Amino acid sequence: NYTYFDDDKKYIQRIRELREDHDYSQKFVADYLCTSQTMYARYERDANAMPIRHLLYLSRLYNVSADYILGLSDLPVTYDDIISAKTAAQEGTTTNTEYDGKPPAK
Repeated sequence: NYTYFDDDKKYIQRIRELREDHDYSQKFVADYLCTSQTMYARYERDANAMPIRHLLYLSRLYNVSADYILGLSDLPVTYDDIISAKTAAQEGTTTNTEYDGKPPAK
């Protein structure tokens, strides 16, 4: 038995919002993923499950964590941003990517 959670499908909303926020067409993202526009549109409609490799590629394309795309986090920061900020804080230096627990301003 598989248990469904309320936000199981949050990634569907996130991949569409990220694509639209970056002014990318479905065709552009599909080409980036080496898939067809039809298949990518099916991901956004939840007609097909998205492969994990596509999740990883989308994380790179949009420079956000996979956790953000999956809805496990509401902070659209990358793991590298968090580590850089924590390292800088430990060393007493500042960086342009200081992590204060809040999403970056747009």
